[in-house]
Amino acid sequence: MKTIKNILVCLDLTEIDASLITYAAFIADAFQAENVFFIHVIQAYDLPRKSSKSFPDLKTSLNNMIRSELNQQVDRHFHQTYSTDIIVRIEEEDAAEELISSVKETEADLLMLGQKHGEDRQARYGQKVAAQAPCDILFVPENHSLSLQKILCAIDFTQASSPAFDRALYLKEQREAELVCYFVHDLTKAYFPASTRKSADRSQSRAEKKYREFISGFDRDPKNFTCLIEAADERTSEAEKIYRAGETENANLIIVGAAGSTGSETSLLGNITESLRRMQKYIPVLIVKYRENKKLFLQILR
Repeated sequence: MKTIKNILVCLDLTEIDASLITYAAFIADAFQAENVFFIHVIQAYDLPRKSSKSFPDLKTSLNNMIRSELNQQVDRHFHQTYSTDIIVRIEEEDAAEELISSVKETEADLLMLGQKHGEDRQARYGQKVAAQAPCDILFVPENHSLSLQKILCAIDFTQASSPAFDRALYLKEQREAELVCYFVHDLTKAYFPASTRKSADRSQSRAEKKYREFISGFDRDPKNFTCLIEAADERTSEAEKIYRAGETENANLIIVGAAGSTGSETSLLGNITESLRRMQKYIPVLIVKYRENKKLFLQILR
């Protein structure tokens, strides 16, 4: 498993920052991270439209003031011995681009984004950051619990979901957490006619076999893990089914792989990540990105 050494936490100087900083300390301890960076990006058009002659040091003063405020917040809520740093950036056009650049500069393995209840999920950084940031993404809602007693990991038994299960397995064994796997299979793509009991039973048996093979590939006994297998339906999206399963299981964290082929009957569809980002949530959701295809492409270019 690719370890999480560097964590980048996005703050916005609102009430959710304290909750996000506290959870950052908790998750840094869980993954045994080495460095935690806290970033606040100032959108330039939010600044007063004054001439540079009247306010020559406006940006510098604002930068120092925000840095001081964030330092106080981190010192108050981050009670760990990890290396920390405060980053304040002023972006002229696109704050999302600045955040993505900061992910690369800090070599972040995990980006943490806070989500306020009732907030428009398309606001501020949104889909662009979730899609383009070259690292795992952790969406942290308000009023989360500082617990990892139970983890729900959505898998599709493909290589693309292996990194997500790897993260979940690590947390299970480090924190002695209960790990529940979850799989949604689409009967309409697997057999025809899909409505018959026989075809449904065959699809269920095939999914159970794939699950056993998948777990065995990690040198673990499938009998030691619970796997919930559900059929897809037209009324409920896969993202909704995953999150509802997390609620039903009283999970403290939901882990989902971000890659998959939409043509496969066992795939986690590409829109699940965006759907989960926009949902009203009370459970933190970790999106683990599958990067092997990108690595292979770069190797070919070289």
